[in-house]
Amino acid sequence: MSHYYDGNNYGNAQPAYAHNPPYGYDAQQSGYDGPQPGYAPPSQPPPPQNYQQFGSDQYQQQPQQQQHAYGYPPPPPPAPPAEMDATGYSSGGFKGAKQFNRTPKFRDLWAALLFLAHFALFVVMAALFIRALPSSAFKNSGNLKFTKDFYSWPTMIMWLCVLLVSIVFSVIYLGILQMFTGQMLVISFWFSVIAMIGTGIYYLAAKIWFAGGIMLIFGVLYALMWFSWRHRIPFSKVVLETVCHITRKFPSTMVVSLAFLIVQTAYSAMWSLALAGSFKYMEKYQSCSTHVDRNGRQYQSCSNVKEILAWVYMVFSFYWTSSVILNVLHTTICGTFATFYFFDGAPGGYPTNHVTLSSLKRSLTNSFGSICFGSLIVAIIQTIRSLLRALRNQEGDNIAVQLIGCCIDCILGCIEGIVEFFNKYAYVEIAIYGKPFVHAARDTWTLIKDRGVDALINDCLIGNVLQMGSFLCAAVVALVAWLYITITKPEYNNTGSYTAPIIIAAFVIAMSMFMVLLKCIDSGAATTFVCLAEDPEVMARNNPRLFALVRESYPRVVQGVHANDYY
Repeated sequence: MSHYYDGNNYGNAQPAYAHNPPYGYDAQQSGYDGPQPGYAPPSQPPPPQNYQQFGSDQYQQQPQQQQHAYGYPPPPPPAPPAEMDATGYSSGGFKGAKQFNRTPKFRDLWAALLFLAHFALFVVMAALFIRALPSSAFKNSGNLKFTKDFYSWPTMIMWLCVLLVSIVFSVIYLGILQMFTGQMLVISFWFSVIAMIGTGIYYLAAKIWFAGGIMLIFGVLYALMWFSWRHRIPFSKVVLETVCHITRKFPSTMVVSLAFLIVQTAYSAMWSLALAGSFKYMEKYQSCSTHVDRNGRQYQSCSNVKEILAWVYMVFSFYWTSSVILNVLHTTICGTFATFYFFDGAPGGYPTNHVTLSSLKRSLTNSFGSICFGSLIVAIIQTIRSLLRALRNQEGDNIAVQLIGCCIDCILGCIEGIVEFFNKYAYVEIAIYGKPFVHAARDTWTLIKDRGVDALINDCLIGNVLQMGSFLCAAVVALVAWLYITITKPEYNNTGSYTAPIIIAAFVIAMSMFMVLLKCIDSGAATTFVCLAEDPEVMARNNPRLFALVRESYPRVVQGVHANDYY
């Protein structure tokens, strides 16, 4: 793999353009105060030489003939400071260099307190429910082959193997991705085509004609799109190389991903045991009554409102907590990548010796409320969709209920996708500037609408590579789980009734673990796009290769800054 970054380029990089550092960092500490004496400009290509001295009203401007000699447009004059609102940050416009409060503040504190209160209630409920499980559920019979209980230690060993194989495969895949970036982009595209056509053929063989035809049509159309998508590969390759380079420079991003994977796994295990114990614990709240039908026959009906409410709360808690865990990880990685983007090559170096740890600290303190706020919105939508699906399952014979429920579920699914999309980039703004969630979401909308960032996102093929990796990881882990239960032959699976559920569970768990461990790639790409739109001059200095591709293929992202923001 070849990439632009080398020791000489980093050593010659100029400090970041006149741009405020991420919140919580001191400009003077980080060397973010303009050029230093004797700091040589890069040899190829040279950046614009005009910038504003940080903390001063004076600026210097180089002769414009020197700028045109290198093919760059004349440098824009420095923008006046943006107006500040009562909360201490810009009100949302992207005019000139943004001015945000660099003193960390706790944002959306009410959401953080609400989340902690909700989680404390879940812990109490989980303790009561788990204690209701039979005490023999975790006892080992001592015989690996004739294990009677699903909760026995041999079965736990199987799930441990699933976790270990998922982690090992994810690390190996990341290494292959870094060595063969361009090839993996091409392979992932055709892998998607083969997967869709193969699925369509399987459906046709199973005489599921409609689904098979749809998959074949989409597979053929996707293959034909190669002729219009292949021009995206050079751009996606450079972005992926950039992200992989930063990941190698900060291996702590992988360590943090692994730590959050352990937290997510522990929480999911706790939630699963609590759900299993809730059936036994909530039996005492069941109430039954006897009724007589029109024929004089007696029948009994039972209901358990408290049990239903407990399950709804458990589902909501799972969605909210899982979303908070993943978004804290996402925001932490975004903060690391943003620090690299704005401070790499600065004379004073990075503002801290522990970039990822500092970003994690901000995510768990000052920005935790904003993360909880955004996650709450998604969790509410997901809970409503789950309730709709449960209602449709109960009213399987009612066509009207099925039709209305399907339409509502489809609408909510679209809303959920839109919210998750904006949240992903809003958390980048939160990681950089420490904004409250509402303002971060509003600025994200402005960024995507006015700067053409949506074109960058749509043309980036990194998602295909991650999807292929998650599918391969899930397939390998599912095979390991099948081999384990086939060799050990546990007694609870004598009839084979547990084989399919175990394989499906292993497949889903492995796919989720892969996406968590490689969150650094997805979050890094998102941060790169946002930082590029915020201040492209920094990329022109530190990564001219990627900047040249963006300026050639997506001039709106760069010209919007030069033309609209400064003139």
